[in-house]
Amino acid sequence: MKPCFPSLPQSTQSESPVRYWLVEYRQQSIDFTADQQRALARLLPLLICGEQSSQWVFHNEVQRQRDNNPLQQAVADFESIVADEQYHEEALEMIRLSLPEPDDITQIKRRSQRFFAALGLRQSFDVHFAQIACLDALVCRLMLAIEKGSLSSDHPFVLLCRAIKQDEAKHVTLSKRHALALGFEHSQWQSFKNSIADRLYTLLASERSAFETIGVELETIFDSKEGNQ
Repeated sequence: MKPCFPSLPQSTQSESPVRYWLVEYRQQSIDFTADQQRALARLLPLLICGEQSSQWVFHNEVQRQRDNNPLQQAVADFESIVADEQYHEEALEMIRLSLPEPDDITQIKRRSQRFFAALGLRQSFDVHFAQIACLDALVCRLMLAIEKGSLSSDHPFVLLCRAIKQDEAKHVTLSKRHALALGFEHSQWQSFKNSIADRLYTLLASERSAFETIGVELETIFDSKEGNQ
């Protein structure tokens, strides 16, 4: 599968728990039922596309901050986030390569690619990072839903989702702080979260059956927008 967005070279490391998951499971075979294989083969491209998009968001902001009287803490934070997302992509891609590729993989990837590309169109920097914070909060809820799904709590994929959730929770905090520092109005936050949730729901609902196969009901993620971080 060609990437949704061009790859960035890995220029730094982070203390992401996914880094250590890779050390443990890179050489191991991860078992799924045939139905789970088919479901994850449809879902992982959506997640991987998001990880690739996120790398570019934070990489570009690092460059912008360096060129414009930088907020040094933001530069360090976002370099670490790029490394986190690269570990996420590597781990998810490692699993995806062990799965059968869907016949309509190009369509699945294009839906995801359009969603993430649209997030950056005609947006000010404060709004863009507010979007990222809201989106990552929903990713945390998705990872939690997978943890509580039909796979066992000690399954390697569940452990990976738990590790990704830990990183994404940190990313939410840093992105929200950056959005507010850039001028985003806190009073707009709730309605903004609801808008992002509606857009992500539309993307993920295209694969509702695959989510149900791994024990995830999308409504448990989206039925209470107030619960988003």
